[in-house]
Amino acid sequence: MKRIPRKSISEIDRRNLTSVRLTPDEVQHFAAGVALFNEGKYWHAHEAWEEIWKEHPEDGRIFFQGLIQLAAGFHQLNRNIFRGFGIHLRQSREKLALFPQEFLGVDLSSLLSVIDENLKTIEGKESIEEIDRAKITIPEIQYRP
Repeated sequence: MKRIPRKSISEIDRRNLTSVRLTPDEVQHFAAGVALFNEGKYWHAHEAWEEIWKEHPEDGRIFFQGLIQLAAGFHQLNRNIFRGFGIHLRQSREKLALFPQEFLGVDLSSLLSVIDENLKTIEGKESIEEIDRAKITIPEIQYRP
């Protein structure tokens, strides 16, 4: 597969973001990724969504990148990698915030709210030991196909 050059968020043509059309196979990968994420199988969710991400041009895959980064963040948290958790959460939020409150059947409004709560929890912290893990909210992706 030919590598697509990366763009910054400011270079993305936002008119193309919401014109994503999924094939029936991609819908299955997407739903499987949501189920895996909600089961706490973040790495496997990442892999399912990556199958879709690979097939779309950059402006059409920002949404999937946001979900992949969210899954990567929680995978990093499970591995006690604080820096990776924070970086992926911020990158995920930046991308997912570009979309309507509900997109491809996903309730982004509640998902972004949970991401924001977690970012506030880790704000100013420098290590995993400084986080009260009980204050980290594990999001559940609300999906209606």
